[in-house]
Amino acid sequence: MFSPKDEIGFVVYGTEDTSNMLMDDGYQHVTVLRDIIQPDVGLLRMIEDITPGPRDADLMDALIVAMDMLVRKTTGKRYSKRIFLVTNAGGPISLSDSERTDLIAQFEKMDAKLNVIGVDFQEPGVLPVPRSEKKKKNETFIREFADSVGGVVVAVHQALQMMSYFRGKSVLQRSAFRGCLEVSPLMKIAVWSFMKTAEQKFPPMKKLSAVSQQSANPKTMNVKLERSFYSLADPDQEVTKEEMVKGFKYGKGVVPFSEVDEAVLKYSGEKCLKVIGFAPVSSIPRHHLLSGCEAIVPEPGDKNAATGLSSLIHALNETESVAVVRYVKRNGGAPHLGFLSPIIKAEHEYLVYCSLPFSEDLRLYHFTPLLGDRARKSCVPSASQLAAARSIISSLDLMTAAEDEEGNHMEALKPRYTYNPVLQHHYQCLQTRALRPEAPLPPLDPALSNYITPDKKLFEEASEALKQFQEQFPLQRTERAESKLRRKFWGAKAMEDQEIRLESYVPDLADKKRKLDSELEKGLSLEKLVSSSTSDVGSVNPVQDFKTMLGRRDVDLVDKAIMQMKQRILQLVNDSIKDQFYEKAFACLQALREGCVKESESDAFNQFLEECRTYYMGKRRDDFWRSWIVFKRLTLVDSDETDDSSVTSEEAAAFLAGNVASVDSTPSQSKTKDSDEADDLFDQIE
Repeated sequence: MFSPKDEIGFVVYGTEDTSNMLMDDGYQHVTVLRDIIQPDVGLLRMIEDITPGPRDADLMDALIVAMDMLVRKTTGKRYSKRIFLVTNAGGPISLSDSERTDLIAQFEKMDAKLNVIGVDFQEPGVLPVPRSEKKKKNETFIREFADSVGGVVVAVHQALQMMSYFRGKSVLQRSAFRGCLEVSPLMKIAVWSFMKTAEQKFPPMKKLSAVSQQSANPKTMNVKLERSFYSLADPDQEVTKEEMVKGFKYGKGVVPFSEVDEAVLKYSGEKCLKVIGFAPVSSIPRHHLLSGCEAIVPEPGDKNAATGLSSLIHALNETESVAVVRYVKRNGGAPHLGFLSPIIKAEHEYLVYCSLPFSEDLRLYHFTPLLGDRARKSCVPSASQLAAARSIISSLDLMTAAEDEEGNHMEALKPRYTYNPVLQHHYQCLQTRALRPEAPLPPLDPALSNYITPDKKLFEEASEALKQFQEQFPLQRTERAESKLRRKFWGAKAMEDQEIRLESYVPDLADKKRKLDSELEKGLSLEKLVSSSTSDVGSVNPVQDFKTMLGRRDVDLVDKAIMQMKQRILQLVNDSIKDQFYEKAFACLQALREGCVKESESDAFNQFLEECRTYYMGKRRDDFWRSWIVFKRLTLVDSDETDDSSVTSEEAAAFLAGNVASVDSTPSQSKTKDSDEADDLFDQIE
């Protein structure tokens, strides 16, 4: 249950009934309690309720049923398979030598591992316990069978001890980067990268329905989160996602950025791992190491890559240097600055990547120096004080603070065996609440509290060094007179004889309230205050500016908004580097169409779309016309949408195919005037 992808089945033998896929072949009194599926709380509760069976069943029958379950589940799929066999070897085992040989061959063919947990098994180095001849014979058979298939046999108390250990969440070994370590354009080494250290986050908690939990038969307790946004000016008006835009604080104001602008301004790079240069390892301060590191290894099976990377590792180790690199994990990702340091051990060697901070990541705080010419004389320690500090450090050395089973000194709080108390206590409480909902949550395990509590034995052994340190740095309580804590300034002295009344500092709230009420009666609102500042279609958020201008009621800006939106669309298309601003221009075109329909100005939009087709189709910006307007089916406003349009639905449908030469939506004089305005508009953009 330590991995979300683990699947477990459960088979018991010696039961009164029989329930398995091989029951018709003579495998009796063997029951499959649980098929191979992902484990849940129900499995743990079921295991707690298991009692010894009344029948004597063959142990090897249960093993064969378990093997059959694994074969049926994993045929044609890639699985890591394992069978745990828990037995006291007290039942019958009827297996001939030939059947045993066939069973061993089948077990090796299915590529599974066997772990036997023996109850009351004879352990090596322990005085023999009286047992029956049948049990001795069965135990010998089980050990020989386990050895023949590469399995192991452990005593039940050892298994319980191993299972009681704290254990971290198992993580699949997946590569974080696959590419080339580019030392130079002429030297590239194929490498893979794997996460070496990463902070284990606290597991997220899901929200469930308390009402459903209290019902008699809750089908599901899952809840769905829905968010709604409303206008500050009009709390009854819901704001859709399309009407919102992100903004970044700049000084006291907020600068809005649309999704198109955000994508354009985002700095990204191509996937790479390039060496920038080399530097001494001593030039990198320890406090510059950011969290998380990765192991860089040669690509599996590439001998040339292994040879090249090994030579680089040993060269860095001999020169006590590191390689400073630029690291981009995937195409379009953010570039990182880091360094590669060599790790050489008897069984393997690799490079470790650690991230380095940029200038914005550093906190350049200045502190008073404790040593040197600039230090205060009162802060400079004496020779005896330095010796006391060295003594306490050596006395509390964690490298020899712990002891192994044989009494030898060893490292304490080794990260590999030091578990996070918060996470482990969470898992213990979670298991308790899942199995026994009414039981109180357990206290913190003593083994966990030792991780975060100073070792009493270690501090007792260092008591002499602690005493010397305290003598070298005595602490004295200082008491200052109460009169010295209070200081009077000339202003306080001058005000001693005057009576201070707080009412003189309180404004006339009644007058302010009357002024506010009178202004509200005149129709003053937050919406008018906000909208009054928008009178032009800007380049940052033109869609929102256009809608705001159309919604103005204090002044008519419809014609101005339409004309400026046309200009903005043409500017975005013509100034776009390839298709950089096409999405934003198309969004403006959609907003222009919706606004013209709403304001009964369909002729203005239809005339503008005709001019766009003439200006772009088959010419320099033909990709905008084909890939956006035609592909998105943005056509003329027809008479079915609004009564003021003279364009039929057939003409609107044929427009994008280029079958309509012109749309006679206005009288000739008005049409000529609009054409002249459109020509002037394009001339302005050019």
